[in-house]
Amino acid sequence: MKAIIGLLGVYFLCMASAFSEELVGDAERGKELSHYCMGCHGEFGISTIDTNPNLAGQKATYIEYALHAYKSRERKGGLAPVMYVNAGPLSNQDIKDLALYFSQLPGSQPE
Repeated sequence: MKAIIGLLGVYFLCMASAFSEELVGDAERGKELSHYCMGCHGEFGISTIDTNPNLAGQKATYIEYALHAYKSRERKGGLAPVMYVNAGPLSNQDIKDLALYFSQLPGSQPE
């Protein structure tokens, strides 16, 4: 029984470690990658097109979730095929970096 509890402890420790790693990103690299997003989501993550979502100030975990869903083509919608093309080549680290960058932007246009 002690062995099972010990193994469960190791498992949960590994899972917690993997989750904390998952939240690490490089906002500066995300900024460099964001030029691909600007045409639809605006220079500062605030879209000038009413049907396109703002990315600035969005939660990083949500952006990661959305990009992974587009990359795997699980997310549907009118403009989903555009996002399939854009999210498809992104690595997991690219997604983390973009998510961190956009999450740190203010949710309104700079003055």
